[in-house]
Order: sequence, then C-alpha cells, then structure tokens
Amino acid sequence: MVIVLHCTPPRNSITYLGYDFSWITFSHGLVAVWIFFCLSGYLMGKAFYSGRYTVDTKGIFNFWYNRALRIVPLYYFTSLILSIFVYTDILKMSNWGYILRLLTFTYQPYFHAQYLPFNDVLWSLSTEVQFYLLVPFLYSILTASIINTRRAIGLFFIVIIAVFLIKVIILSGFQKQIKEQFAYAFKYWYAPLINNLDLFICGFLINPLMKYYKQNQIINSNTFLNINNNHKNKNKINFFQFDSLSSISAKFFAIALMILLYLFTAHHGYHQELFGLPNRPGGFRTDTTIFILQPLTAIITSFFIFTFELKRYESYTKNEKLSFTNILKNPIRALEITGNLSYGVYLWHMPIVQKITPIFTSDIPLEAFVLRITATLILSSILATVTYYLIEIPAAKFKTYREVRS
Repeated sequence: MVIVLHCTPPRNSITYLGYDFSWITFSHGLVAVWIFFCLSGYLMGKAFYSGRYTVDTKGIFNFWYNRALRIVPLYYFTSLILSIFVYTDILKMSNWGYILRLLTFTYQPYFHAQYLPFNDVLWSLSTEVQFYLLVPFLYSILTASIINTRRAIGLFFIVIIAVFLIKVIILSGFQKQIKEQFAYAFKYWYAPLINNLDLFICGFLINPLMKYYKQNQIINSNTFLNINNNHKNKNKINFFQFDSLSSISAKFFAIALMILLYLFTAHHGYHQELFGLPNRPGGFRTDTTIFILQPLTAIITSFFIFTFELKRYESYTKNEKLSFTNILKNPIRALEITGNLSYGVYLWHMPIVQKITPIFTSDIPLEAFVLRITATLILSSILATVTYYLIEIPAAKFKTYREVRS
C-alpha cells in the first residue's frame, strides 16, 4: 500500500460508464503504516507472553539487543549507501544534525525548519524503535492489571479513547496548520509515538485477550464435560468451542473488514483528501482522516490478527526453518519469503521511486504508473534480497534467545 501511494497513481485514469474508478488504485499509505504498527505491537507483546523474553535485567537486555540486531544493521547500511550515492547533501557539515537524528532513531523529515531530502520512510523506524524501549515496561504493567478477558477488552477501548483525547488536546492549538501544511501534520500528528500508541498497544493487548479467551474456553469445556460426561475420561478436553472466533466464517468476516477498510480509505483519500490532485494544499483536510481512520484501523486490524492467530498461537516456536522442502510441504509458507524481504523492500523503495520516476513516462498516465510500480517492486526486491543475505542473515546469527518449553 505504501509503495502504491509513493508511485503516485494518476487521477481520472480508470473510468467506466462515466464513473471514475481511479480511487481504487489510491492505496492509503497512512493506513498501511498504521496496520504495520498494530501488527508490530502484537508481535512485540507475543515475544514476552510466549516466554521468549522475561522481564528481568537479562531478559530485557536480550529483547533490546535482538531488536537492535534486527533493525540497526540494514538501517545503518542503507543510510550510509544513500548518503554517499543518492542524498549527498546530508554529508555537508551544516546538515550533520540530520545524521545525528538518523543514528539515534529520532529522525523526522520535517523536524528541522529547512527540509532536507532523504529517505523519508525512515521516520517510521524511529517511531518503531522508540516503542521497543517501552515494550518490557508495558508488559509488566499489563500483566499486573489484566486478569481476565473483560479487562483486556475494556483496556483496549480505554487506550483508543485516551489517545483520541490526547490528539484532540495536542492538535487543538494548530489544527488549521495541520490541514493546510504537510510539515505540521507530519511533525505533530502523524509521526510522534504518543499519537500512535493506540495502534501499538491495541496490537499488544491481543496477547492477553487470546490468553484469557482460551482459558475461558477450557474452563467452559471442562464444565460441559463434567456435567454431561461423568463416566468419560475427564482428562480429555473438548476444544470445539474455540471455533466461535477462529472459525472460517469469522476469518472471512475479518478479511471482508480489511477489504472494506482499504476501499473506504482509498475512496476517502481520493474524493475527500484529494490525493493526487495537482496543486493540492498540503496537510490533511478532513477530521475523519485526523481522528477517525486511525482508531478504526486499530480495531479492524486487531480483530483480523485475533481471528487468524487464535488457534495457532501456541505454535509460535514450533515452525521448522523456512526451506524449499518445507515450502513444498506447506506452500502457504512461501508467503514468509515476502515477510523476510519486506523490511529491505520498505527501506529501498523510496529512493528507487524518486530515481525511476523521470525515466518511466508515457502519454498514458496509467501506463506510466504501472511501469513505475513494477520497476520499483522488482528493483527493491532485488536489493532487499541481496541485503537480506549480506546484512540481515549474518546479523541474526548473533541473536540471543531464552529456551521456551513447548
């Protein structure tokens, strides 16, 4: 979704019977980042709830150490290469402040008064790493305060409401500037961690929600067995009741919600935010984008993760290493290749888009867009593959894990 938006899909390029369907190609890049933040919150919480890390000094250090090995090597490598060959102005002494922010994961492209072109997508890594620092403490707080499903659900919506109110208070003083100037919107609304905490924490809360949901189902199953099967082996637990929220119908419903989220946000971005319109004012024009789309994304994405992860949650550490043989055994594991390369593709795609846009032109705007996105995906995937084997895999060998009992 992010790459599609950065490849600048053209307006009024897909029409049928007088109706403009071009909005379908206007993937809402903001929503894609929000989905990623929610998923990241879930995975970071899962690392602790699964027992992979503990909340003692050694466990917290290992968590931060392993996350650094996952993020830092490729992040620094791409930043170095791009500084030398693409965005050379950043090496000027007057711009070393930008380098310092890149190195310390406090980078925002619009933080300084004077905008300096660089790989703008790196801002999300700054927000992500800042959240990593909070994860162990967040886990400690939540494990002490959440003792059942009801509390998990209640806290889920309390977080959404709290962050909503925080944004209302923070943005009340300069909402006009946010709607008219992209720099203000990015700096004070879109990028700060505090304004994205609902996404991270909602994803995080899926873990205790699944934990207590499964416990409740086991208790209910045991009660059912004690009442109706007194003469049967009481050690046999009937898990049929898990199907209520992890069934095929629930998964189809979750997929439908994600599709509707895409269609709604794409339509809204095209017709209300006027994405792709020449001379469009900067910033974000509608309160729906500023206040509604983010919590809506958090709710739908969390439900999607819950329905698909509920039954396979305990298999977190049981997957065999990805290989061609294992892909033949389970073809759906081929999707893991995309997951392995996604970090590299994300880091490389923006400078590639900027370099190839003047090359791939056409009298037909839609054709030029298809050429741009195709070339971007191919080139960024090639670079991501190379750096995956040269940078990411060697760095991963230094990770330290606590043995988890199955």
